[in-house]
Amino acid sequence: MRCLVLIFILALVVFAGCTTVQRGAATGAVAGGALGAIIGHQSGHTAEGAGIGAAAGAITGAVIGEQLEKKFCPVCGRRFTSSVEYCPYDGTELKPIGEKSN
Repeated sequence: MRCLVLIFILALVVFAGCTTVQRGAATGAVAGGALGAIIGHQSGHTAEGAGIGAAAGAITGAVIGEQLEKKFCPVCGRRFTSSVEYCPYDGTELKPIGEKSN
């Protein structure tokens, strides 16, 4: 039980001031680690299950978080995922959603 409380506190600390991708990775790691520990416990390998689950969860969470984080073109208004730096239609540098254009 103390382990779950520690994981919860760690998750709260990690989430403060993080990007969407980082929050997704942290959420995935915590959820995957917990699920992996439960599954691993059934076969007598709790720690290994937690480690594998946390790694798989972090990767999946980061991919999902990257897809949720959006940018926009201040010229044409189109939206893109965070992996795109410049608008493929007019070459303008993309801005994060919520940031005002100059």
